[in-house]
Amino acid sequence: MTEAPAAYGNILPTSQLDTNTPLERVFAAAGCRTQAELAAFLGIRQSSISDAKKRDSIPAEWLLKLLRMKQINPEWILSGVEAKYLGVVNAAPSMPHVVKVVEVKPPAACSSQELFTELVRRAMQPLDSETVQREVAKTWQTISTLDIGKKNSR
Repeated sequence: MTEAPAAYGNILPTSQLDTNTPLERVFAAAGCRTQAELAAFLGIRQSSISDAKKRDSIPAEWLLKLLRMKQINPEWILSGVEAKYLGVVNAAPSMPHVVKVVEVKPPAACSSQELFTELVRRAMQPLDSETVQREVAKTWQTISTLDIGKKNSR
């Protein structure tokens, strides 16, 4: 038989592969040229970037920050083969994110890929500004009530 074996998976032509390292893709995604610029953009120390370069790994916090700030696909950073952007590019942020912390544990049958997909889906949901304003007002009202209660009990 002289047939070539069938290709497995979704293999891209060599011309479409991103040959940069994940750290180089972080620099490109952030629009930074130096470690000092990237450190300022990510809000970290420059030594953290040097550490990541030595370990040849990108911390998850950086991936989340790039996802939230620039809609950069974490899979593109890590592998260079997925779509670079998730969601709308260059969308002006309307309101700061208000995060309600609720302890929820994923079901035991949940795979890490399903969990990651759900986290990305939630991070990319558009925010309703009225809902955000109500949540912020409710939080401040609760904090103010607690502060007044403490002052009265003294």
